[in-house]
Amino acid sequence: MLLNFIIASTLTITLAGTTEDMSDLHAYARQINLLQATQISAASASLVQLPFETVSAPTLAPALVATEKPRADFGVFQSVAISAASLPAASRWQDSRQTDYSAMFGPECVDAGFEGCDSNFVMKIQALAEQAGGLSGAALLDRVNRTVNAAMIYKSDRAIWGVDDYWATPVEMAQQGAGDCEDFAIAKYWALRSLGLLDEQMQLVVLQDTRRQLFHAVLVVHTASGAYVLDNVSNRLLADTAYPQYQPIMSFAGSKNYIHGFASSRNVADMPKDLSTVAPGSGM
Repeated sequence: MLLNFIIASTLTITLAGTTEDMSDLHAYARQINLLQATQISAASASLVQLPFETVSAPTLAPALVATEKPRADFGVFQSVAISAASLPAASRWQDSRQTDYSAMFGPECVDAGFEGCDSNFVMKIQALAEQAGGLSGAALLDRVNRTVNAAMIYKSDRAIWGVDDYWATPVEMAQQGAGDCEDFAIAKYWALRSLGLLDEQMQLVVLQDTRRQLFHAVLVVHTASGAYVLDNVSNRLLADTAYPQYQPIMSFAGSKNYIHGFASSRNVADMPKDLSTVAPGSGM
């Protein structure tokens, strides 16, 4: 069967996989204009599948805490997730995970040496532990989404930091009382980590919102009943399939990086030619 995928330009990134596995794909890619959005056509699935990770839906305990390492389909928003060894924003994501901030949102915040433990931002999120006692599944995710959305105000990176793209730590969010879309997503990630969710259940997705004509970032949580989107622009908890206007560009789950492609039958907006220029919160 002929498979067609439209992906963002991948000249400046390295797809994961062995040299032998990637040789056919790279040779094919060099025959087309890699400085523009790329359409990859393969006569069989094998050409596309070689560098991809095959993952299945996770099996979760009732409270969303997996008893075993979960595996998720990271092809969110009806995309195909392509494993990538390096991406421009990967270092920012890894920096946000380098320190374990889960204790910041628990009673041990002060003892753990974090600043901002008495901030409105931290205290609101700390209250989740008590509020979430009787919650599980989508109800828990809904509470976390609403709580973090109310814990700080939205301000652009330019307004706070004077730069187009800055991924703040939870301590910096507490100090500023504000952040932009990826900061809300990172705060939700650490709030859920403090409640026991595993790293691998969560995926930070950088995307383009074709309705608002903006780059955006959200947190997606993978559960047995589907992938749910925690979004700072809405308190409604919806599955990723409810967002046709969201077209993922790249995403991060644990230590893994992904770029995203789409079946050619889908109406896909032009993808960015240079991934290093993608700044969540800024215009497309």
